[in-house]
Amino acid sequence: MDLVIVEWRDIVQTGGWEPHDEVECPSIQSIGWLLENDNSDTIKICNTIVDDDDKRYGITAFPKGCVSKIIFLSGEARSVIDKRGPM
Repeated sequence: MDLVIVEWRDIVQTGGWEPHDEVECPSIQSIGWLLENDNSDTIKICNTIVDDDDKRYGITAFPKGCVSKIIFLSGEARSVIDKRGPM
């Protein structure tokens, strides 16, 4: 199981009179073990593994459309998956 950093962008809604050029979607990084990155539209990581019963807890699910980059910190292939192109 690979340890990864998932870089993703969040949605923002304002309730005030901010001009549109002052409102940006923040870029956020989450770290965990990669559980799911297959052909579905969701990427899942977990923050806790219990080997005794092969359970995974602290699940975070990201819509693939919000994920800008996955950085692999461990595993056979340490690499980066980046929507913007090769790193």
